[in-house]
Amino acid sequence: MYRMVRVADEDADFQRIVWREDPAKEVQDYKLLTVTFGTAAAPYLAVKALNQVAKDHKMEFPLAADKVEREFYMDDLMSGAQTLEQGIKLYKEMSALLKKGGFLLQKWSSNNQDLITEIYRNEKQPDPNNNEDKNLEIKEDNIVKILGLTWNKSHDELQYSVKLPPLSKPITKRKIISDVARLFDPLGWIAPCVITAKVFIQRLWITGVGWDEEPSTDIIGDWLKYREELLQLTNFRLPRWLKTRMDDSLVELHGFCDASNVAYAAVVYLRIVSTSGDIHVNLIGAKTKVAPVKQVSIPRLELCGAALLAKLLAEIAEVMDIPKTQTRAWTDSTVVLAWLNKHPTRRGHCLELYSDNGTNFVGASKELRELFNLEKSTIAQEIAESLATQEPQIGDIVLIKDDDLPPAKWLFGRIDRNIQDQTTLLELQLLNAKVH
Repeated sequence: MYRMVRVADEDADFQRIVWREDPAKEVQDYKLLTVTFGTAAAPYLAVKALNQVAKDHKMEFPLAADKVEREFYMDDLMSGAQTLEQGIKLYKEMSALLKKGGFLLQKWSSNNQDLITEIYRNEKQPDPNNNEDKNLEIKEDNIVKILGLTWNKSHDELQYSVKLPPLSKPITKRKIISDVARLFDPLGWIAPCVITAKVFIQRLWITGVGWDEEPSTDIIGDWLKYREELLQLTNFRLPRWLKTRMDDSLVELHGFCDASNVAYAAVVYLRIVSTSGDIHVNLIGAKTKVAPVKQVSIPRLELCGAALLAKLLAEIAEVMDIPKTQTRAWTDSTVVLAWLNKHPTRRGHCLELYSDNGTNFVGASKELRELFNLEKSTIAQEIAESLATQEPQIGDIVLIKDDDLPPAKWLFGRIDRNIQDQTTLLELQLLNAKVH
């Protein structure tokens, strides 16, 4: 991909190299005219060129242009379609779009053999994976991972491959950390296993052992046991398809957070209600962090978990294009809920989180709408009737918005009279009645 992006002539002088085929010949100067591996700007320039092609031809190839902007990771496209016809259309649009910039997609793979057959028929070349039950490895670089993620096309499942190198003695801090660094779990699907390895790193640092020294026997014993148990992860399977369809009745994100004195974590699930009423729940992603070495109270770690969940939910909702009104975050810590109910300036990273009903801390607008329908309140019916009108009238019940308070803390008021006969300036009389 890099070699398909040309560098501006005035910048090519900064990519000069010297070379000679024979020591007896004179050294010659060469200029690298394309983006070069290893330079700091190379990833940005390659991705920018790819996105610019999509932007320039978006009107001509709208489907493919959107996929380029959202579903490319460097030079790898990971996308899908609901039907075979849509898949063929995406292939043709994507190939035509990228050809405008000189980019040629290769090594197509799919769980649908009919689609693959059609692609390679158009490419006028044989399918290299024909009649092969070959899994596709998913990775970010060329480093050999101890724990890698692969896609099983025949079963359309994601699974983990474990490649444990021979263990040589002595078992040092350097070797343990080197193994931990090669655990590949980008979406946190096996976060409970990976966090154990992170805790090992913390234990090593606390002991103060040197890089090439052996840690204590109990740490080595725990590490060897953990290393052997990694092999069991090959039995882990996760369906690639989330059961989503274009006509689903409801798609929601539900996140959960928790903490202990060792670590805190957040996990997000996708809940889908189909048109037939079937409900499907799938794991989307998770994040974990080791608790600080300095002792911190459990409630504060629970708050750290809530902040971690808020970030994770926001990232996933943006990528999956799910509105905030359809996201829910859950915590069992009443102390955290009380903290989130404080003034916004004291919420830190949880600025957008609200404590509404004692169980979830996102979705205040939904809780307020439910609040209006409660029959226990003496003014609930008045509120409901007032909300049905487009323009506020004298005597209407209104909700007074306050940007410095969460919606659950906003006050209700009754419109008393117009000021100076202007309909836009109204005098409100605060209601003392509380809505429960």
